[in-house]
Amino acid sequence: MITVTEYQDDMELTEGYYSGVPNDVYHAHNSISKSGLDIIDRDPYHFFNQKPREQTRPMQVGSAIHAAILEPDVFANEYMMLPTLKDRRQPEYKQAVKAYGEGKVFTNADCENIDNIQKAVWSNTEAAELLNADGWCELSGFVKDPVSGVMCRHRFDKLTRDGWAVDIKKTQDVRSEEFAKSIYNYRYHVQDAFYLAQFEWLTGQQLKGMKFICVEEKWPHKVAIYQLCDISREIGANLFRYNLDTYADYKNNDVTPTNDTTTEIISLPEWVMRRYEDEII
Repeated sequence: MITVTEYQDDMELTEGYYSGVPNDVYHAHNSISKSGLDIIDRDPYHFFNQKPREQTRPMQVGSAIHAAILEPDVFANEYMMLPTLKDRRQPEYKQAVKAYGEGKVFTNADCENIDNIQKAVWSNTEAAELLNADGWCELSGFVKDPVSGVMCRHRFDKLTRDGWAVDIKKTQDVRSEEFAKSIYNYRYHVQDAFYLAQFEWLTGQQLKGMKFICVEEKWPHKVAIYQLCDISREIGANLFRYNLDTYADYKNNDVTPTNDTTTEIISLPEWVMRRYEDEII
């Protein structure tokens, strides 16, 4: 289906698919990701003036959950769980941090949450079939946009050999009407279209689609699996193309957006204006 290169230290990441790329190397690559497009969509000024990426504790927990679900062997070797430890000021925690690193050691409630989410996902029959399918986990891809020529990147949580992209999402509520809001708010439809497009640019092939394995963050960690409809993916494709072209205009012309603005007229939120009109009619 595809050729995958195993990453080696200090390897130059050119166009292609790579396994084992460390998170810091992936995020430091000189290319645009979906999260970068999200910032471009808000305002290019924010993108070109962002600070170096720093992992928060929730992000570290999220990384641990992904590892526990997708790569249990890696999780067992690279993470330290201290479920009986309640205070991170204790010597046991500090010793574990020296050995594993701050973002790889978890205590008490975090351990319970990571373990329960892992078990919940694997207890879902279709999720387990997707995760057990032959393929690659944490697969990083780098490719030039054929329209603008700028380098793009993406990382599949899992790519199965039979053509499915799989992505794991933590969420507050997996009910379809609620998760649809998350799709819009976090632009998962843009991710879907952008990832699948990059795969086609790299391989000349089309994937069957992307399946989102969604799991609730709180007990009892209900699981649901979704695949976007064609219209939603088309909207995502239009958005990523608009954002990518915006980025390319700045990048290719070596222009940096400024913070210079002029006065604009602003109103209260539309719902406030409507309520006011209803009250005075």
